[in-house]
Amino acid sequence: MFNLRNHTSSFNVTTCQNGLKTSDSTSDASNKVESAMDNSQFSKDIFLEEYINLLDLPWEQVLCKYLLIYLNIADLFRLRAVSCGCRDLMHTYFRLQFHVNTSSLGDRFTSQAFQIMTKECTNLKSVSVRGAKSWLTSEVMVNVISANPRLEKIDLTGCLALSGVTVYTVGVHCSSIKHLCLKDCVWLSVDNFLSLLCNQPNLEYLNLSGCWNLNDELVIQLVRISPSIKHLLLANLYGLTDTAVVAVAHCCPNLVHLSIKGCWRVTDSSIRLLSQYCPMLKAIQVQDCRDITEDSLDYLRKRKVLIDKAPPPANQMYRLEQHMSNVHRLNLVL
Repeated sequence: MFNLRNHTSSFNVTTCQNGLKTSDSTSDASNKVESAMDNSQFSKDIFLEEYINLLDLPWEQVLCKYLLIYLNIADLFRLRAVSCGCRDLMHTYFRLQFHVNTSSLGDRFTSQAFQIMTKECTNLKSVSVRGAKSWLTSEVMVNVISANPRLEKIDLTGCLALSGVTVYTVGVHCSSIKHLCLKDCVWLSVDNFLSLLCNQPNLEYLNLSGCWNLNDELVIQLVRISPSIKHLLLANLYGLTDTAVVAVAHCCPNLVHLSIKGCWRVTDSSIRLLSQYCPMLKAIQVQDCRDITEDSLDYLRKRKVLIDKAPPPANQMYRLEQHMSNVHRLNLVL
């Protein structure tokens, strides 16, 4: 800010140094300015002119883009409760969002708050509601899915109050899904999921772990319709057998990660096919698969594939190699 008092002082000093005499009119003007600056009312007026309300800033270009993004969900709703203007600001902010994520709150969120966040959203690309065990219903979720056909990622992990209608709606309205997580959605059935698959050719990540009602039939249909899948998590599907894993090996050449942890019916025979037909495979989870042994895993270890099952000690590995060598010789003799 321009300091008139300092400017006046410097003017007087310079004038005296040049041998000039300061006029009475200049001195009077300087005194008046100094008196005005000392006046409290004048200072108050200057302060009021410089005061800017938060809501006076551009909402979409400044507040929504650079400020509100640093607030968590709880703080956003606290700000919304301050005034009518803040409420309208929050509605604008929610409407402009491309991503909705309530996973940090889990089941401590409410259906009403979720509807406030998504009521006017039409351009969402991802929705993550992990852990919404009781408050998220199919009626609420169907409205969000129907209004946002450009969705690419949906995470419904542990959402126990949903039904097959939700999955059916995804299949009807969203054809660009790349990431779908339905972990521990025990309500999911084969018929529900098949209606979804018919419209998802770009699916790359699918997590069906803990969906007990699914079986080989669904996995076979899945890999035929979505051969581009890269991450397939099928842990704890107790009805899964070698038939499904063989179909995965033949139809998914781009497979990077496979989880069949807890699928105790899968054996070494299908794992060998994975090592032959899935050259992009980087990680496999086979913990608690009692019939998957080092006999098949050794091929994957040689390819540097990450396995969640530790290799046997060196002495046991030596015995295994000797055993395999003897079996090979026996076959040659026969």
